[in-house]
Amino acid sequence: MNFVQLFQMLDTNQSTNAKRNALVEFIGTAHPLESALAVEALTGRRQRRQLKPSLLKQAAYQAFAEESWLFEECYAAVGDLSETLAILFADQDAVSQTEDPVLSGWRARQLELSKKEPDELMTELLSLLKSLSRDEAFLFLKLSSGGFRVGVSKGLVHDAIARAIAMDRAVIEERLMGEFIADESWLERLKKPVTQDELDARPLPFLLANPWPEKEALDLDTGTVAVEYKWDGIRAQLIKTHETIRLWSRGDQDITEQFPDIVETATTLPSQIILDGEILAGTPEQLQTFNELQTRLNRKRITQNLLKTNPAFFKAYDLLRLDGEDMRDKPLIARKDALSQIDVIQSQVVYPRCKEDIQVMRQKARTAGTEGVMIKHQHSIYIGGRKAGYWWKWKLDPMTADCVLIYAQAGHGRRASLHSDYTLACWNQHHELVPVAKAYSGLTDAELKAMDQWIRKHTLQKFGPVRQVEPLQVFEIGFEGLARSTRHKSGIALRFPRILRWRQDVGPEDADHLSHFETLMGDSHAV
Repeated sequence: MNFVQLFQMLDTNQSTNAKRNALVEFIGTAHPLESALAVEALTGRRQRRQLKPSLLKQAAYQAFAEESWLFEECYAAVGDLSETLAILFADQDAVSQTEDPVLSGWRARQLELSKKEPDELMTELLSLLKSLSRDEAFLFLKLSSGGFRVGVSKGLVHDAIARAIAMDRAVIEERLMGEFIADESWLERLKKPVTQDELDARPLPFLLANPWPEKEALDLDTGTVAVEYKWDGIRAQLIKTHETIRLWSRGDQDITEQFPDIVETATTLPSQIILDGEILAGTPEQLQTFNELQTRLNRKRITQNLLKTNPAFFKAYDLLRLDGEDMRDKPLIARKDALSQIDVIQSQVVYPRCKEDIQVMRQKARTAGTEGVMIKHQHSIYIGGRKAGYWWKWKLDPMTADCVLIYAQAGHGRRASLHSDYTLACWNQHHELVPVAKAYSGLTDAELKAMDQWIRKHTLQKFGPVRQVEPLQVFEIGFEGLARSTRHKSGIALRFPRILRWRQDVGPEDADHLSHFETLMGDSHAV
């Protein structure tokens, strides 16, 4: 099995399990160098372009010198340069070779071609493509020009490697951090026995909070709880061992590479420590919104400019390991006391005297840039999952606005036949409707069917799958927060917008203006 066959299996399957199984089979049966180069390509570790797309396009124009319009028409119809060239120049009758390794030879050929002058490049490239099948030519060109995509995530590849060699995925991700050496020994290096330091670098199961039962909490003994703010960031564990520093998200993802500034700060922490806390955008003195934090996620490279414009920091609120000692069986109040002795940014804790103290703190949450408050039993130990009576979250009531439906699109899955994805707008100072949010949930099935019928009858224009509708329907939406945004025409971005109710009692003229959002942000300036 070689990379061509793997690509065919990945490209023809939509199921994640089927893709994972294909990867596992490939890693287990392919030549080690073939699988190493494939992993390098699939995970985006090799970004250098041996052949620039502009050179490939120039070669195509030279081949169609008398009929350049024909190439342009083909390119416009297909939409992808590599696929267009594969269709035009590859041997359409050839059957792909799917057994012997191809990637090492292709890489050498790419390097040779990259050194050619344009005229010579065209001749040799077209000759090579004519000797390949369509799939082979497509893959060769994609890998050469740096545009290879096949619909698998880095995490899925790591999971497949772990399954193929019967290793823990956390260990695999740890060992694949940093530089990846694609050679015949890559799997043997990954199979080495797990060290104690690697075991210590794994995250522990997160303790989760239950919703605060406000109406049922009248009998709460406030002397038994601790209260702190619910921070609007990414829940994470910060781990420092003798040899490494790691950041793990609650979704069991290693996000260390995305936050080098937090890693640098953590170098001063004692070794053999695990902190539970939140990754937040901005600085302790000036918090930024979750929108700014999202710019740091899922990036292959964190630049110095991004670190400067979108800094992040870690705020600790629990201590799970200290000097190698497991602290989880100790009561929260003891863990908090030990945490207070460590030089790290920490979440402030309040020990309320009465229920009013909790309510006052919650009322101040939005001003503090948080989502609400966390109420934790002082004697709770740290157990993975949601444990009744341990931790509660009392979130702020959502912000609301009345908006007008202006666009609708069909949904997915069981809602594929219904227009359930809505673009909603508010009025600006020129009395124009400006989009402020997209909402996909909140209506009942009966309401969705009624709205779908209305949308079909009141469509003004169609833009592919999107319908512009008469601006007559009003919906009340709820959202957790908002921030200024230069990417949106309205100048604002809403956090977790969703429909609260269909306002059939009001008309579009009663919908909110953008100034409403300014009021919510505490800003007196008009948008």
